[in-house]
Amino acid sequence: MAVIVPAYNEQRLITSTLRTLDPQRFDTVLERQLLSGFRVIVIDNSSTDATAEVVEKFIAEGTRRPFELITETQKGLGSAVDTGVRHAIDTGAVFVARTDSDSVPDPTWLHELLQPLLAGRRLVGGRLRARHDEPYSPVPYDLLGLLWRVGHLQQKWRTRHEPPYAQRTFGVVGPNCAFDTEVYLAAGGYPRLPLVQVSEDWELQQRVRKVAPKSAVALAPRAIVRTSQRRVRHLGTRGNSAWYAEFPPGRTSRPRGVDGSGDRHPLRHDAGARPHVMPCACEPGMETRSTNSLITETVSDRTASMIFSA
Repeated sequence: MAVIVPAYNEQRLITSTLRTLDPQRFDTVLERQLLSGFRVIVIDNSSTDATAEVVEKFIAEGTRRPFELITETQKGLGSAVDTGVRHAIDTGAVFVARTDSDSVPDPTWLHELLQPLLAGRRLVGGRLRARHDEPYSPVPYDLLGLLWRVGHLQQKWRTRHEPPYAQRTFGVVGPNCAFDTEVYLAAGGYPRLPLVQVSEDWELQQRVRKVAPKSAVALAPRAIVRTSQRRVRHLGTRGNSAWYAEFPPGRTSRPRGVDGSGDRHPLRHDAGARPHVMPCACEPGMETRSTNSLITETVSDRTASMIFSA
């Protein structure tokens, strides 16, 4: 299993992300022996600050889990994430989880995300909460998540007659999700576009639901990630809600001014760029072995009841 972490200009926050990933509780017999634990892949999206150096220093100091750093020169969160996923697949991953470089997963986050995948689900999302180490209260952000549950129920009703892939009953968001690599490849993966053009999270969910039943997408309610409130502070509550709103058919723009990390930067495209791989500083022996047999042929017909909260 691999965990991918896209990063752009995150020299201040990314160390806290890596520190919470390294000691993740992923130590059952199945997780240790069959999946050979997990590894972490950081994708630096050509940061202009010291993000890469911070990650390299963290790796060089020694980690419990294998970590590696790769670079994607094509600007845009979708490009960085897709490069990370495909690198994970090329190096043997069967399951891939994703979080962001301004977020801190709870200690059992990865274990909780894995359980629905082992039960046959194909795309799994967890819940977001606000970080508690920032200079503003997490309460408004967390309360907003409760309101979003009502919004998701409304969207479920409004889109009930749409094709299955377009029915919006919940939202799987990038800082807290996981999927099996077979469905990722079958669906075409994340769009390699900047966030101002497309919601990469919603697009992936639509693509997965085109190739798998609606019930293949599920919630892991105890998989918690605590994320930065920078976007709330920058866009305001209304703008932040619009940012996370799932894209209706035909809509092709995001609120302007910030990218996926919450920072301003130009979103250029360098087509054909190849990722540069930094070798992992950890000892070998924890590579992910194939566990395709764990992905069941039949997915439960029970409709996924995921209601995402942040």
